[in-house]
Amino acid sequence: MPVETERLREALAQAEAIAVEAARQGKLDYALRAIFGTLREALAPLVESMRELRESVNELTTDVGELTRNVDRLAESVADLKDVVARHDGAIRELRGWRTERDVADRLEAWLGRKAPEYRVIKWFKMGADVLIEGRGILAAVEITTVPYREAVDKVKSSIGAIKEAWGRKPDVLIIWSESGVVPPEVADYAAERGVKVVSGEGELKRLLDSVAKAQPTA
Repeated sequence: MPVETERLREALAQAEAIAVEAARQGKLDYALRAIFGTLREALAPLVESMRELRESVNELTTDVGELTRNVDRLAESVADLKDVVARHDGAIRELRGWRTERDVADRLEAWLGRKAPEYRVIKWFKMGADVLIEGRGILAAVEITTVPYREAVDKVKSSIGAIKEAWGRKPDVLIIWSESGVVPPEVADYAAERGVKVVSGEGELKRLLDSVAKAQPTA
């Protein structure tokens, strides 16, 4: 039982005894004063506790309000962050693609330099083709992707004019490079319809170049 309740019970018992004795002696006023005085003294700690409890509740309400405002501000910050990420998502994908293109170009240059030095890698990086490969009488245009997609097929097709203007000849073969090794069937079909080859490894690329070179008419 709480201390205040026990004290109140004791005070009421004491006031009752005093009041009974005073009433027996005919001192009713004294009896009433004794009762109310005892009650005031006994209830004072309880009143103070209630005041403190009310203050605590008010402080808790204030804290909850501030917490709610902080949560609202955090939610707004998260929403802003999502907007920033969304705005930069395209740039991030472009940067990743750019790094993949250059990594693959460097790797092809090193690999062909060791395994097939008859082919020379030209880092083009414009007008629909990332790499040109020249050698054995042929010129190949290669568009580098992580996973091939239809637009990449269209891009490498659109590079023909710019390559002819720069090199004085059209590319003998148009190639899509799949860095992941994945080739979606619908993209493979679309590339085949447009006369574009899809490869996913250095060995496969060399075999394709050799095949094109072998098919070239001899002078």
